[in-house]
Amino acid sequence: MSISLFEQELVHYASPVFARIKPASLICFQKSRFPEFHKEYQKYKAQLKEFSIDMKVLCSCKKRYLVLVYCRDMLENELRKPEVLNIIKVYGYLYENLEAQLLHLTKRLAQFQDFPHEIGLFLGYPVDDVVAFLQKKGEDAIFCGYWKVYYNVENAKKYFVSLIIVEIFLKTNFFLVLSLLIC
Repeated sequence: MSISLFEQELVHYASPVFARIKPASLICFQKSRFPEFHKEYQKYKAQLKEFSIDMKVLCSCKKRYLVLVYCRDMLENELRKPEVLNIIKVYGYLYENLEAQLLHLTKRLAQFQDFPHEIGLFLGYPVDDVVAFLQKKGEDAIFCGYWKVYYNVENAKKYFVSLIIVEIFLKTNFFLVLSLLIC
């Protein structure tokens, strides 16, 4: 039994979601590297649902799938915050339910050549940084890590470190558990 590339990508990119310190993460699956994407996607979607974690293919093009891995309750809470709602309403999101918001995000991804950068709010990025990014078109950031930081650099750096620690911890334990099962 070996660790699939799909599992490696999930652990690498979605560890903060699994640890419940981030509402959502994006994973880009290259079609050339994942010929069995649909099969593995369905398998892990079902398994993760048992832990209140869901996955949604936001878009697909010739070369890749863009998948949102999210903790439903955390993402719903994030998108209900008044400061977040005020911003996403500008882009046509009306809070009906999470599915409606994800459907609208999917439509925005399909409509635009450019990326709908309000997606940072879905990923739990600080509202001030997302707004600054949108206003400054990604320019003049003070620091760049998991996102472009315009305010509270020290807090962002601490948060980035916690994301790295969680990823390392989950990778280490995932591979340890799997190796014990194999022996």
